[in-house]
Amino acid sequence: MPAFYLTLSLCIYLLSLGFDAVLMASGRHMPALQILIYGPWGITLGEYQWFANPLLALAILAHRKFRKLALVCGLAALYLAVSSLGVERLPDNHSYDFQNVVGFGVGFYLWLAAIVAFCAGQLWWCYKARHANEVPGWRWLDVALMAAIGLAFYAATEMPSLRFEPNKVMRPPAPQQAL
Repeated sequence: MPAFYLTLSLCIYLLSLGFDAVLMASGRHMPALQILIYGPWGITLGEYQWFANPLLALAILAHRKFRKLALVCGLAALYLAVSSLGVERLPDNHSYDFQNVVGFGVGFYLWLAAIVAFCAGQLWWCYKARHANEVPGWRWLDVALMAAIGLAFYAATEMPSLRFEPNKVMRPPAPQQAL
């Protein structure tokens, strides 16, 4: 595995944020950036797949000094990411109604590919460490990509099109009047 697996996984992750991640019924979709911002609210819905993101971040930060821990965190992130395929319903940010998930977009598959690339590279370097080879360190491009991801996250919190009000999702439905 080439020594630039970290750069590759960060590039793919950043690229994934520009696409739709979830395709829902009624032609609705949810961008990957929106899922990144509001993913922790999934806890209230019993969906924990978003935690693949902090696990991947932890794995990336620990990739050099704690190789095996980074691999375990990466594999746990991969498990959570793959379990996203079982999500059946999500609220959208327009009507706040729950919509059926009908498929996954490019953003989801790129996110999954970023985690796979990291896990494959880290597994390779864990294997190579047995032979006294050093895990590659940080490159300036890695730091720049992480800064770009942080900037994209911040910019997304300021975008009106990605606004989502969790209290509207948690509000019970209005009672229907019988005729």
